[in-house]
Amino acid sequence: MSGWSELLPEIIHMISLRIDNPFDLIHFRSVCSWWRSCSIQMFRPIPSLRCPLPPDADGCGDDCHILRSRVYLVTSLSHDPPRFWLFKLHEEENGALALQSLLNRRTSHRGVSYPSLLIDLLNSQVIELVQEHVACYKEFMVLVQEHVGFMRLDGENKEFMALGRLSFQGLGMYRSFEDRWTEIEITSGPFPDGIASFNGQFYVIDTAGVTKVIKPTLELNSFRRSRPCNKTRKRWFVKAEDKLLLVEMCTRNLEEYRRPHLLAEKGWFEVSELNEERNDWIQMEDIGGRVLFLDDHFSLSCLPNQIPGFKPNSIIFKGVLGYYGHQVFEFGEQGFILLGDIPEYSQLFPSPSWIVSNV
Repeated sequence: MSGWSELLPEIIHMISLRIDNPFDLIHFRSVCSWWRSCSIQMFRPIPSLRCPLPPDADGCGDDCHILRSRVYLVTSLSHDPPRFWLFKLHEEENGALALQSLLNRRTSHRGVSYPSLLIDLLNSQVIELVQEHVACYKEFMVLVQEHVGFMRLDGENKEFMALGRLSFQGLGMYRSFEDRWTEIEITSGPFPDGIASFNGQFYVIDTAGVTKVIKPTLELNSFRRSRPCNKTRKRWFVKAEDKLLLVEMCTRNLEEYRRPHLLAEKGWFEVSELNEERNDWIQMEDIGGRVLFLDDHFSLSCLPNQIPGFKPNSIIFKGVLGYYGHQVFEFGEQGFILLGDIPEYSQLFPSPSWIVSNV
């Protein structure tokens, strides 16, 4: 074989079947006319992964499935300087794709549904930044959606493991090769504040600050960090390149956390890096110039050169408790800033004018 253009047609077709997002398929088909003629013509929706919960007396949970969303960065290269847009594509239970606002799970903005869109991929770059996984099931006839840790075991996304609280008293792990959930902790404990998979293991941190490490073999270990955490009110895990970060929102007392105006004025964030050898969280002075995005169901780390306009060492997050706007924290500054008060930030979230609707 003298070049990639001479790959056997059955190999090209098999590869195209394994591509699990529409943008990569378009890029794949654009390599050359031979690849385009041998690959599938349109992206095939992938139905959600099934993981039935043990049925209770009312049969609740037997419809449990995992939905995936992906966050993308679009860079328009036809503008000088280039323009950027962050958005999320949510996979429905039947595999259909729905456009969502980045920092929440809505498919509309201010009462208006997001349209389907046309993106000029010849003059744009689309990069997948992160995936989120949410378990959906019904409990007492109410649809419940909970963030889960997710680990893929094969290239086709057929074999996987998921970890979450869901309807269990403690934690439960689903392993697809067993086709069942296994309860890991029999006794109930504080509700998990964050769940993530990292380096082949699951990490869970609860509201008491205890970190649990769960291996695929179901072996469980736990540790408390050496530094006190009595000022922490809310926690997130963030994967940043080869690091796992613990991000904590802090206030001096609970009163400041429970009152949105005091939280915005006096709150701050602390970030620590996981030290696997010492089983500890080591506090960082800043976040190494990164920009972090925090949400109930996903977290994201970017370098400033990926999204010019964002200030290094800043955190963009969805407001907590009684405040539902988006806010910004900058290391070295006091309190939080409304995202809408920073024009160069806010224009990255709603659909920009240079994205064309096809409806």
